[in-house]
Amino acid sequence: IGDVRFAAGEWIGIEMLEAKGMHDGNVLGVSYFKCSSGKGIFAQLSHLQTTGTRDSAAVEETLRQVEASVSAGVAAGVASSLQVGQRVMWKGRHAGMVRFVGPVEFATGVFVGVELEDPVGYYDGTFMGQTYFKCEPGKGIFAHGSMLNDMARI
Repeated sequence: IGDVRFAAGEWIGIEMLEAKGMHDGNVLGVSYFKCSSGKGIFAQLSHLQTTGTRDSAAVEETLRQVEASVSAGVAAGVASSLQVGQRVMWKGRHAGMVRFVGPVEFATGVFVGVELEDPVGYYDGTFMGQTYFKCEPGKGIFAHGSMLNDMARI
């Protein structure tokens, strides 16, 4: 429990019972705790609950994207150049509309919330209990701007 280099605030390092985590306690070259590979995650106290959580795979995917973006040194400027209402492509093949641009509670930096045209996303605009935008369940994603392409430029 404590500060980490990859996000602001106090974070809790957790060893999952099954290999559904993201790391072994080492994140971006810093060792925070030790556990088996693929069993480590980080969460803030406000995002934890003591009984079963739903959509854990979606949470893991988003946190993996956050970790990958931070490790690649993604600048907030890319995300801030996108605007709500702008059409974008996610992963080069999924079209959607920007519904949110700004800071989030689950990581540092500027993130983009996108409502996808097809139900290939993970969320309804709410992530870890915080609502950033609203869309149909399974059509929302959160990403750094570097993971999105402006459809006007394609």
